[in-house]
This record gives sequence, structure tokens and C-alpha cells, in this order.
Amino acid sequence: MPTTSQSNLKGYFLIFGAALLWGLLGPVSRYLFAAGMSPIEASFFRALLTWMLFAIHATAKKKIAINKKDLPILCAFGLVGISLFYTANMMAIDTGGAALASVLLYTAPFWVALLSYFLFGERMTLLKGIAMILAVAGVGGICLDGGATAGDSIGRATIWGLTAGACYSLYYIIGKKFSGTYPPYTLFFWILPSGILGLLPFVDFTTKSPVSWFQLLLLALFSYSANSLYYIGLRYLPPTRAVLTATLEPVVATLFAWLLWNETMGLLGYGGSALILTGVLLTILAPQGKE
Repeated sequence: MPTTSQSNLKGYFLIFGAALLWGLLGPVSRYLFAAGMSPIEASFFRALLTWMLFAIHATAKKKIAINKKDLPILCAFGLVGISLFYTANMMAIDTGGAALASVLLYTAPFWVALLSYFLFGERMTLLKGIAMILAVAGVGGICLDGGATAGDSIGRATIWGLTAGACYSLYYIIGKKFSGTYPPYTLFFWILPSGILGLLPFVDFTTKSPVSWFQLLLLALFSYSANSLYYIGLRYLPPTRAVLTATLEPVVATLFAWLLWNETMGLLGYGGSALILTGVLLTILAPQGKE
């Protein structure tokens, strides 16, 4: 029987695996954009192919059924958590690069703290206040950056990246509400269709080469595997430690963006990224609940 330390170690490996796969999404997406595919079309096929994988899994496990009263919430989340989130993340990658998009995506815990304050009356502690100031200063540093992502697109990239982070924060809320009720493959079986339909009217379909189809399949495999690993990892680690471990994603994304695309940022960009990640870590480590 595994000890607590062995279970924790297994949880860390699972969450790190998820972070590694999530970190690869941006660099791979850039190959699709370079081939002429729009961020919206890439988002559509990523969602569609990912849904097929979850559908196969849910069907094989014979766990498709859900409570009908949960369906409106899951469908509504699909529009925000899939349609808007996938599009915003892809647009951030396209306009600002994979490294920048990944850093801004991980403002999600910051958004969770902010939403908790306004929606649930959770008190704003000194630590959380400092975290928010650091996050805002970090975004300002990125916007003023003079590196490779500078220019007319940096403002749009920042807006798209922050939008993706805000949408991603809702995954924590949905996960907290439903992860104890349904396995991830059942949840995503019902969440993804409304997200796919939400993207469909805005897709301009293009002719795709076999290489592009392979890259789209990679995105779907990475998304499916990362979400599955993350949910399994939560069985072995408390959510706070799991989220903290998953913040390795921006490091992974930045490394692969540099290796594959020679992406770099200026001093202000890296400094701003460090401030954002510091603020995120403070938000995660802040005491939970009403204080």
C-alpha cells in the first residue's frame, strides 16, 4: 500500500505531466498559424477533436449520463470556457507569442481571488492585495516591453491573454462544483459541444495539409491528456498544491517557444512576467476562506 509521500510524489508527476502538455499547446499552435490557419479555426478543430477523444472514453466507460438540471450550467460554461477561452488563448498566441500567452493565462488564480471577493464576499487580505498590485504592475511591464512581441499587437495580445486567464479561472469553479460528481470525460463530453457550436459560425474553413491535420490532432491529444492527468492528480494532492505545480506551464511554454520559434521578450517583458507569476503564487498561498 503506497505511503502518503509516495501518493504525493505520484500526484506531482501527474500534475507536472499536465503542465508540460499544456505548455506545448502554444508552440504547436504557431505552426498552424504559420500555415495560414486562423486562431478561430484552430480552436474549432481543437475542441471538436478533443470532444471525440472524450466521447470515446465516456462511451467505453459507459458513463455518459448526467443529471438534467446540470445541463444548462455545463452548456453555458461551454460557450465561455471553450468558445471564448480557446479563441482568446489562440489569439493571444497569434498576436503575442506562446510565452506571453502562457504567462497571462496563469493570471487565472488572480481572477479567482477577485471573483471570490465580488461574488462570494471573501475578504481581501493584505497578501492578496499585494498579489493583485504585482499582477497589474506585471501586465503594465509586458505592455511597455520592447522585445520581440512589441508593436501594435502587444496591447491586443495582452487583452486576449487576460481574457483567456479570466475564462480559465472559471474551470476552478466548475471543477469545484462537479469534479466530485462526474469524472472528467463525462464533464467534457457535455461541455465541449456547446463550445464547438459557439465557434462554428465564425470559422472560415481552409484547405489543410496532412501535416496540419497531424498538428491539430496533437493539440487535441495534449488537451485531452492534460485535463485527464490534472483531474487524476487531484486525487493525490490538495487543489492548492496542484494549482501551484501547474504554474510550471509558463516556464515550459517559454522554453519551447524559445527552442522552436526563438521567441524572446525584452527586459520589461520578462520582469513583468516574473511579477505576474509572483502575484499568482501569493494568491495561491494566501489563506483560504473568509478571514
